Amino acid sequence: MDSTSKEPPKQKYLPLRELTLNSRPLVKRAIQFSCDGDLAVAADDSVHVFVPEFPDLTRRRKRIAEGGDPESSDEEETNEQKGKYNPETFRTQYSEGSKHMPVSFPPLDPRINKELYDAEGMPFPYDKTSAPSKPQGVEKDTNGQEDGRDAGDGDQADGVEGDDDDDWEDDSDDSSVDDDPAGGGARLGSNQPYGAGSGPITSVGSSMNHVVKISWSPSELGVNRRPILGILTGAGTLAMYGDGDMAANVLGSANGYMLQRRELASWLVLWGVGERMMVPGQSPAYSEYIRTFAWAQEIGPGQALLATLNDAKEIAIISVQTVVYVEEGSEKGRAVGGPAEKTVWHVRELVRFKAEGPHLPVSTMDPDYVPCGTSFGLSFGPWLEDDDGRTCVLGYLDRNYVGFRKLRIDKPWTRGQLPKLQVENKDTHGQCVHLTTDGFIEFEQGIFHKGDMIGCRGMISTGWHPVPFEVSLASGALAETAKHKTGVCGTTYNLQHCENPIIDMVVHPPPDPARPTPTPLYTLVRLSATPTTPNWYETNVPSALAADPSSPYFQWARSIQQKLEVLVPADMYQKRAYGADDSDSDEESDDGVLMEDTLEDDEGVNYTGEGLTAIDLTTDANVAREVKVVPEVHPHRFRFHGLTLSAGGGASAVLVSAHSTQHPERGGWHTQRSQVLFSYKPRRASGRSLSMYMDDDNLNFSLVSSMSTEGKLFEYLYGGGPDVPGVHYPLSSDPRHAHVAQIFAPVVRNQKCEVCGAAVTQSMRKEDLVGCEKGHFFGICALSGLAVQKPGMTRSCGTCGLKTMRPEILLQKVPEDIKEEVKGVIGRGSCMACSGKFLN
Repeated sequence: MDSTSKEPPKQKYLPLRELTLNSRPLVKRAIQFSCDGDLAVAADDSVHVFVPEFPDLTRRRKRIAEGGDPESSDEEETNEQKGKYNPETFRTQYSEGSKHMPVSFPPLDPRINKELYDAEGMPFPYDKTSAPSKPQGVEKDTNGQEDGRDAGDGDQADGVEGDDDDDWEDDSDDSSVDDDPAGGGARLGSNQPYGAGSGPITSVGSSMNHVVKISWSPSELGVNRRPILGILTGAGTLAMYGDGDMAANVLGSANGYMLQRRELASWLVLWGVGERMMVPGQSPAYSEYIRTFAWAQEIGPGQALLATLNDAKEIAIISVQTVVYVEEGSEKGRAVGGPAEKTVWHVRELVRFKAEGPHLPVSTMDPDYVPCGTSFGLSFGPWLEDDDGRTCVLGYLDRNYVGFRKLRIDKPWTRGQLPKLQVENKDTHGQCVHLTTDGFIEFEQGIFHKGDMIGCRGMISTGWHPVPFEVSLASGALAETAKHKTGVCGTTYNLQHCENPIIDMVVHPPPDPARPTPTPLYTLVRLSATPTTPNWYETNVPSALAADPSSPYFQWARSIQQKLEVLVPADMYQKRAYGADDSDSDEESDDGVLMEDTLEDDEGVNYTGEGLTAIDLTTDANVAREVKVVPEVHPHRFRFHGLTLSAGGGASAVLVSAHSTQHPERGGWHTQRSQVLFSYKPRRASGRSLSMYMDDDNLNFSLVSSMSTEGKLFEYLYGGGPDVPGVHYPLSSDPRHAHVAQIFAPVVRNQKCEVCGAAVTQSMRKEDLVGCEKGHFFGICALSGLAVQKPGMTRSCGTCGLKTMRPEILLQKVPEDIKEEVKGVIGRGSCMACSGKFLN
């Protein structure tokens, strides 16, 4: 018998399996997918970021180009691979390549925003004449560096280059720094807690600065058109994390079927908002406490809108843009793999307005006072585009009121310039509804059509119940509602009894926008899942659209439900080692729970673990009594911390922590644990292009078409999405390819070997290499067909794996008279083969 037949087949697609984290968040909504399949998970004072690994489908595209069967040998192994141990068989998605970032301490240096002012040509408030002096009593760590000097995750480049100890020495010459407390944030120690807003704790800098909210930006905003991550902490500071301009460590392919894995070593704090992190257009007269924030949906490459809400109920709309410049004299940097481009951030506040509802303020001493407030009370709706611009609504929460304010951006919005933004003076729509703490709004993706009405819709989480809403984008502002007490509109109290608050809720993409469902499709999870709280999971998604058509439950929901249904004898659960007589009542169990509790039944029988070992089980009477009185208990309960959907809605993830129902939880931060559980759909049959799914009732064709290439590929792997153009099959019909080949044909024919000067000829081509007449072989640019004769001249696509020359290198190869034409054809920032994002 051939022993190699017992070996498991080589794994091509990494499965989604649970992740165990040594942390636990303090807030709800603590997990979120990005548009590219990146996963961010909040902890108490840090954030985990996971990046996906994608399969290498180069062989499949080659077989299609040669007219072969695309699925002929996708899962086959070569003879050399057979019989060898393959550790990749046990790898899972997100198991490697993650980053754990501390974000709470030390506080961010306000000078990370200096480049924002330089880009706008404005003086920086924290200039050298008024910069903070070196704080006293700074201790040095074991490496000899001063504690509290670096901000964010400890990287040197938290957005400031060249800020070192010399700056501290220069800044300390200003003797009036410590004597003038009225100079705002610009005159205090930059890494010392200062305080912001008017709250009794945050205004004096006494917050523990835990993670409050995380949110990914829309696609194509950061370096290499990747999204950035906004992290709001308890001190009122909103920091943006993402790729910097420096070259990252791009690891080689994990095996023959996986592409290069993107590392997050280049991540740093890009800029910040709130507390002392002022941006151009904001006044440095006071320090602002940011209570919540929200990103507008995708507008264009390198363009986005950010909304922030402070504790004074002021909403600020901020324009966020990136412009890529080719650095002069960077040829040397490219030769060693350094970046040839520099990304400049243009961030500026555009407008600010009050977000107040019609309800009168209530004193905390009022008998009818009900707590109300949220860190998730902002959300942008989808864009409605026309010939002159685009329109959306911004939803916000106030005390027992949900308001929607209309915004409009006129076309064109030239990249690098400020947009023409118009904001209505009054709310377009408002709704009085009882809101408890941490309510939020979720919009449905896409524009909603109902008769002659064109608008958007979604769900409101009141904290206890989901409430649907619809907003028209064509109507004008509402008439101003007179101020009144909550008792007038009946929203003072929650009239529907519920004892399990909503932790998170997602609104699913509509399967067919032309035939909308009566209410948006949603799924929510509540705080506690126990055998006695059956309402911990709620959804109105039809079974036909679920991951398993036989059940409306997600896979993680079925797994949790099965664990909740487990019953064990009470004496077995109380006893640490079943039958052992040497256990200590003060000794910890394997899960960190002390085994000193006692369980009594209705007859007063004591069931401590020690007492059970003393019972004589040799007599029939004692055996019968033991079987009769020992009850069964449910040992497990779960607490939810967040729920998220992938960009296409096909995959989901939930963050939970498991607890005991029989023992109180004891231990410190080092015992905190949580798990990320996933749900996914089976992959569709390959070999079908996206256009072949237009008649599929369960596939939102317009949504899939508008997603990023990374999002499409992630949806294909785990969300039941279709094949990805340019990744699963070559885009031979793209007219740009033929045009580019025609432009570079003369250059390809006349290129010379830079080693020996001989002609580089296509007759010396070997697979992916091309050589000169004297036998020097080089790689080939997938876009132009030119030989890559120097290191650092190319960049790899993260989804299809093709290597193409940088745009500035290609422009050097063509005559001056056609450079503008080449710029318009090749573009910048994305792969021409699949529109994927490049690795840095």
